[in-house]
Amino acid sequence: MKLVSHQLEAFFETARLRSFSRAAEALAVTQSALSQRISNLEKDLEVSLFVRDPAGPVLTTAGETLLRHCQVARSLEDDVLGQLKSSQGQLRGSVRIAGFSSVLRSVVIPALAPFLRSHPLVHCEFSSHEVVDLADILRRGEADFVVLDFHLQKKGVTEHVLGHEEYVVIESAKFEAPEDLYLDHGPHDNATETYFQSQAHAPKTWRRSFMGDVYGIINGVEMGLGRAVMSRHLIEGNTKVRVLKGFKKYQRAVTLNYFEQPYYSKLHQEIVTQLTERCLALF
Repeated sequence: MKLVSHQLEAFFETARLRSFSRAAEALAVTQSALSQRISNLEKDLEVSLFVRDPAGPVLTTAGETLLRHCQVARSLEDDVLGQLKSSQGQLRGSVRIAGFSSVLRSVVIPALAPFLRSHPLVHCEFSSHEVVDLADILRRGEADFVVLDFHLQKKGVTEHVLGHEEYVVIESAKFEAPEDLYLDHGPHDNATETYFQSQAHAPKTWRRSFMGDVYGIINGVEMGLGRAVMSRHLIEGNTKVRVLKGFKKYQRAVTLNYFEQPYYSKLHQEIVTQLTERCLALF
């Protein structure tokens, strides 16, 4: 059986945009025509590709598998077109990288900056998320690469260790802050709890305050709003904070993850090379 291209296109846009109406608009077709294409594809494959949810279409397991097929096909097509159109060794294409704030801005983007300057036809989308959400973002096909602070160890996913983050406890160098108040991103940020679980002499209880992101945490500590567990590389040279002594050294691996594919475009390969070779020096 041969898959029909306009049906796959309807499926891919719906999965990418997570909306039937937005996918129909992107393809310049009516929503009923889009739904009919997807319905015919599901009949041909004899599987359900989406669960119709009030919040938007959700991929089934079969849908996730088909999405990865579409992404591989799209990557191959982009690679071929890029080679035909490009000159002087220029790469072109798009890539989506999702990660967590303490590493995305300070390590991943700087590591790729020289490459992106040299290849202006490459469109790179970076997005920052809570670590707890990143594995699902990869699974749903919302990013080509995700950067985690743990080993995912999932079948069908390739992992590269980019480096290690060392965590320390910091407080303001100028202002006196409550010793039991620790600053985190938000309710789902478990960095402080995980750090204290690794310590023999951790506080039994502590209060929390939420600052939105890692740079908000650093600003809050600088102003004496509380203490924080922080990546050491983010506060190197920062004279407004000081590192508290008496804690055991604690590190977490930072990993690059992507789905295994039968074919990797030159752009994909170059992104992996740049990150694996350049990130380590930035920690």
